[in-house]
Amino acid sequence: MKLSGISNTAVALVLAVAGCAPSSPSDGTGGAPQAGTGGTASPRAQATGGSIGPTGTGGGGIVATGGVRGTGGDVVATGGSTGSGGAATGGIGDPGTGGSTGIGGSATGGIGDDPGTGGQGAAATGGRGGAGNAGGGNGVGGSTASGCPAGAILCEGFEAYPAGGAPAADWTPTIRNAGVINVETARPFSGRNALHVTGMMAADRAYLQKPMATAASTIYVRFMMYTLSYPSSSGVHTRLLRIGTAVGTAAGTAENSYSLSSYNGTSIEKVNSIYLRSTSTHFNDDALKNRWVCWEYEIDKTGGMGKVVPHIWVDGKELGLSAAGSASHGKTSPSWDPIPIEVIVLGLDGFQPDPVRADYWIDDLIVNSQRPGCPTK
Repeated sequence: MKLSGISNTAVALVLAVAGCAPSSPSDGTGGAPQAGTGGTASPRAQATGGSIGPTGTGGGGIVATGGVRGTGGDVVATGGSTGSGGAATGGIGDPGTGGSTGIGGSATGGIGDDPGTGGQGAAATGGRGGAGNAGGGNGVGGSTASGCPAGAILCEGFEAYPAGGAPAADWTPTIRNAGVINVETARPFSGRNALHVTGMMAADRAYLQKPMATAASTIYVRFMMYTLSYPSSSGVHTRLLRIGTAVGTAAGTAENSYSLSSYNGTSIEKVNSIYLRSTSTHFNDDALKNRWVCWEYEIDKTGGMGKVVPHIWVDGKELGLSAAGSASHGKTSPSWDPIPIEVIVLGLDGFQPDPVRADYWIDDLIVNSQRPGCPTK
């Protein structure tokens, strides 16, 4: 340790000179060297250096030797290791915030033989993944259900698009009359943006279409939906989201898509074919409005011809589906033949008028060959 910029040894020599003046021609005996005490190492504060030995008795012209400097290391101990940040998991679009970097323990080494031990940095907690975009997203931290799964067919959080208009680039909007399908910032589930859809059923149109080719034999679709109102009264046929072949899917041509629909309940429809539906659950149920709801559906084509099996989940709970429809729709069985998946369509689309105006948001859309599950918030 240094005192006011002067070393301990220098102080010892100065004091020694002051106390030793020549009194006779013969050499006096220098003071006996005495070892100072080394500083005590402290985990937080620097230890005090060794004390200075006594000045020798005056003698001849030879300056007595001061005390030996205490054994104290000037080595500062290594501080604590830096804590690890949150684990990175792709988010759906807008970069989620990872955990803060842990702060290493602050440790000042003692001036002694052993350095002080630094504190261990605390591990940071990863943040929840934000919304991301197609092809893997940008979010970090968070659970798999919240982010974009590795190898996903599609991830879309609408973060790459400016607010106030329909998504552009690889989405193609179809808008008719007063229909609106815009990216907005007012009510995102995660990130900054969500897709806002409004319009009157049949009179208006407002939907998006995007190429999405996959050879997967099992396809899961998951999205978050916030509903203020939805036109799904008895007898009104709406199509909220569908996947299928590039030719005919958007137009609803027979046999060309699997659609999450509303028709006297919530159903999976092989468009213009037979329905498998739950009559106990509707998009406009009070319990499903004014909050974010996790919708999932699966199309399992592994059984091959005539054995396609659909499933629907709401907030992780599977709906019981029963067959509806008739031979006039082209099928008399609740199972269908598999069709290629080449495109996805979502938004406002239907054929019967309804007095209730559609007003809802969609966010955190995932299509994958494995079930993504519902995110937490």
